[in-house]
Amino acid sequence: MGGLTAPPRAMTPSFSFGICGLGSHKVYTLDEGGRADCSCIGFQLQGVGMSRNHLASETLLKNLQVPQGDKTYEKILDAGLALFVEFGLRRTTMEDVASRAGIGRATAYRRFADKDQLIQVVILRECQQQLAMIEGDLKNVDGGLERVLESFVLAVTRAHRHPLLKRLLTSEPETILPLLTQRLWQMMGFFRIYLAALLQVEQDNGEIRRQPMEPLAELMLRLMQSMVLSPDGLLNPADVASVRRVANDYLRPLLTP
Repeated sequence: MGGLTAPPRAMTPSFSFGICGLGSHKVYTLDEGGRADCSCIGFQLQGVGMSRNHLASETLLKNLQVPQGDKTYEKILDAGLALFVEFGLRRTTMEDVASRAGIGRATAYRRFADKDQLIQVVILRECQQQLAMIEGDLKNVDGGLERVLESFVLAVTRAHRHPLLKRLLTSEPETILPLLTQRLWQMMGFFRIYLAALLQVEQDNGEIRRQPMEPLAELMLRLMQSMVLSPDGLLNPADVASVRRVANDYLRPLLTP
């Protein structure tokens, strides 16, 4: 029995992301096997008095930290995204990802417990990058109400154009809802609190109507989700002008002081 050795522990360290001033939200921790555990996401709002500019320049997901200097980790994420877009989630295996990344299978499993976990981290990283780009664009928009409306337009149109989402809606539409509701439900709650915090800042500055922010944030997220996941209706997420009309006709009356 002396020849048996324990399986290698995953090297993935903890992750955390948070809005500057809103506290830290742990997203990934090491499980008993040393792998990243996506199951524990906590939310805690703090520090209501942050400036609007501070929030605009710092995104909640910007603090999603990958292992510093671990180029192999990034290679796995890049390879996973490329293969998911090219072949879909079902057809892609961890062996495929390892081969595309130019690493061994065991090395891939040291970073991720399985393909399901890799899918979640790939999606989180894509969300991070999209939010960072949206916040960059919003710096050029004057007025809190206009920023909120434009954030809705940008989120819907960019999500609709994202190659991974387009691939899944085309070839694996049945995977989308379970992915959002069963695997990434914590992330949706996270986005609700993130959006509510942004709305709260604009409300405190008198830019939008005073009302409970979390229900409003959830309403906006559900509308975004519906437009993106059901693109064949009258509300066309591919048409920026159409999405902007939705924002003006339905959200502006809810937000105008």
